[in-house]
Amino acid sequence: MRTIPISALAAILCLTCVASMSAQDDHVLRNPQISHGTFAVTPPLRDLAKTQPTELHFGLHLAPPLRRPKAQQLIWDAKHADRAAFKDSAAQTSFQPATIPVDLLDWLGIGTGFYGYGIEAAPSDANLAIGDTQIVEWVNLQLAVFDLNGNNILFNGQHYVDGILLFQGLPHCASSNSGSITAQWDKVAHVWVMYQPRLDPPYYDCFAVSQTSDATGAYNIYEFPTYNNNTDYPDAPKLGVWANGYYVTHNDFRNGSQYVGAMPCAYDRADMLLGRQYPTGVCFLDDANGTYFDDSMLPADVDSPSSPPSGIDPIFVGSIDNGNNGIDSNIYYYFFHFDPINPANSTFSCTNGTCKIPVNSYQIETGTAPEPGGNVLDTVGDRLMYRLTYRILPAPTPQRTVRDNRTQDWLVSHTVNNGGVAAVRWYEFRSHISPTTPTLFQQGTYAPDSSSRFISSLAMDKVNNIAMSYTVSSSSAFPNVAFTGRAPGDPLGTMGPETVVNYGTGSQTDTDNRWGDYYTMSLSNDGCTFVTTGQYYTTTSSFNWSTRIVKLKFANCTP
Repeated sequence: MRTIPISALAAILCLTCVASMSAQDDHVLRNPQISHGTFAVTPPLRDLAKTQPTELHFGLHLAPPLRRPKAQQLIWDAKHADRAAFKDSAAQTSFQPATIPVDLLDWLGIGTGFYGYGIEAAPSDANLAIGDTQIVEWVNLQLAVFDLNGNNILFNGQHYVDGILLFQGLPHCASSNSGSITAQWDKVAHVWVMYQPRLDPPYYDCFAVSQTSDATGAYNIYEFPTYNNNTDYPDAPKLGVWANGYYVTHNDFRNGSQYVGAMPCAYDRADMLLGRQYPTGVCFLDDANGTYFDDSMLPADVDSPSSPPSGIDPIFVGSIDNGNNGIDSNIYYYFFHFDPINPANSTFSCTNGTCKIPVNSYQIETGTAPEPGGNVLDTVGDRLMYRLTYRILPAPTPQRTVRDNRTQDWLVSHTVNNGGVAAVRWYEFRSHISPTTPTLFQQGTYAPDSSSRFISSLAMDKVNNIAMSYTVSSSSAFPNVAFTGRAPGDPLGTMGPETVVNYGTGSQTDTDNRWGDYYTMSLSNDGCTFVTTGQYYTTTSSFNWSTRIVKLKFANCTP
């Protein structure tokens, strides 16, 4: 998303298609666009903060309507489908007595009420990550740093900084504070990875990688040109951390309006960690042979404290908006083989829906969620929700053979229709280490009552507990951040009771119904502590959101 003045308003191929791929190159993208990042080093962020006012106050900005790759088909489907008649067969329609995490602590994040903060942009797209000793929350368009007890770490007398300060010293990324931001923690290298696209032409991917574990310190900063000589608008970017690269996906819009395909990119993590000049990046344009089947992908994002096994390529998932009347029974996945040494050898495999995981049929939610006062909220149901979390599960028995008998594990979720009400569908996929062939381990649609649930995120701790957060609202209940969870011994496909972080006491009346495009559930390196965030309103109004940061833990997990 791009903020504007409101006044202006695989080296490893999937087994299901390996036989055809060797003969049909249309399912394997080759010949990537190769680029090299422009490099600079920042002074410590706490020193850069001295260059801005004590507290920031801006005019109001509004994101333009969410760009939907298959908008016309979705509109047609919504008009012709009997949404009330579709009952999700994976729906959990009551609160189960399963295990849930405990709210250890929650506190006010950036937004209304936060040290005099003036709302600059909507929606907030609030996201966060937890490091060794700090938590970073980034919203459109500022960021704040907290200690693990929720205390704000000051930037020379101020409580938040303009996110664009991270990129001072770069020729292009320093001059466009566009939004669509991501704060990430590299769990293996113990550094912060801060990402923002430049959404004014010319277009760039902008990275700030901290030199230490201190988010207020110095950063190695890079900018990489996006596809087609910086002329393609990189909408809805999502970031994943992998062993050999920082991976980013985008929906590519030519001249900012015409959808021309998915744009997955990979950038050399090793060079960026070491502060080397001109690290390599590769990007592909995936138009799925002109069908535009592929879109809105998520890259795998490592939640384990160690790197994936050598030679394992990350999978991407996405492209859920392809079925008739929005109904499908597959999750589509892809392989990205990135070769930083010989970038021309990089490939992107399984395009046009050729690799898929069968799941219970779902109907994507193209409608809206109600809130009190007759207002409605966009559920962003045409795409999977950030993140695609990745963990290596321990081997079930001691290693006695040459084969690595550990298990790869992925979690992801999205908003679906269940009888005319928005609900959260979530999945756990598993695979052997080699070959990587993800299959469904469990799935569920969290719909315990008639309230709408949407914009979800989930993650797994080191003992396989799952925590999931989302927004919940109804015509009689104001939008709030909520969470639930499950332990590995609970019945498959079920989540426990819901906990609502009850601070929302107002409805949103403007912003074209935009509530956010994504939030985040993040896991600490201790393997047990989760943090999540989301927005809410304390009074019924427009452009007046607040955010809440929530710290969670299961009782059976010991750091």
